[in-house]
Amino acid sequence: MNALAPVAPKIAKLIPRLASDHDGEVIATVRAIRRTLESAGLDLHALAAGLDSSSCDGEPATWQELAAWCRNIGQHRLSLKEFVFVADMADRLVLDAQPSAKQAAWLRAIYAKLKKVVA
Repeated sequence: MNALAPVAPKIAKLIPRLASDHDGEVIATVRAIRRTLESAGLDLHALAAGLDSSSCDGEPATWQELAAWCRNIGQHRLSLKEFVFVADMADRLVLDAQPSAKQAAWLRAIYAKLKKVVA
């Protein structure tokens, strides 16, 4: 089940308020979105990951997409060493580059760890 599902209707009602011309209302709306996400144990990174539709089935289709997904939602959920690794992999794995066997294993493990958190 998608972790955003329980709060999606509330967030959908808040997002149009971001178009306001009044800065105070925009700020209040951002804070309301953050509170709504936090009530479900989520953050803006999880929202961004939930909105990312880089592949048809919602799963990363390439090593670079997988590393970028981990980087995007792992910023506050990973150790510094893990985060530096996934950020580096997201930058390196372009143009269909392949990680080494050891890098692939660690990237898969980090992905599995994060999927449990946001699922």
